[in-house]
Amino acid sequence: MASTFLLKIITPNHEVYNSEVEKVFLKNTDGDFEVLASHENMISSTIPCIAKFKDSKGVEDQLFISTSIVHITTNEMTICSDAAEFEEDIDEIRAEEAMTRAKKRLEEADKYNKDRAESALSRAKQRLILKKSNNK
Repeated sequence: MASTFLLKIITPNHEVYNSEVEKVFLKNTDGDFEVLASHENMISSTIPCIAKFKDSKGVEDQLFISTSIVHITTNEMTICSDAAEFEEDIDEIRAEEAMTRAKKRLEEADKYNKDRAESALSRAKQRLILKKSNNK
């Protein structure tokens, strides 16, 4: 049996996940990183991405996470995110509308905050990637 650790994923509205896992894959501004049991204590941030993890039974799963702070202590990882959604929780139409809106705002950069529009576009793209990858 593989070593496991507790993964908690929380948003301001609710706890999204709380269970033992073998490993977690995330992305920050430096690139992808993986966390396994007995990882050194650390704090990191993430960018909008599709987080992947393998639970204690060996089942792999993934979910969209927005900007977040990751706190790792002895065999426990907490991801505090603006938003975290499994594929079945993503509203595809809403994500497509958000992507269209963000693209339009980027075209009219003199009227809108470019950084906010780029961030919205990134979140919408990641949601749609996850939603469409599981609809095949």
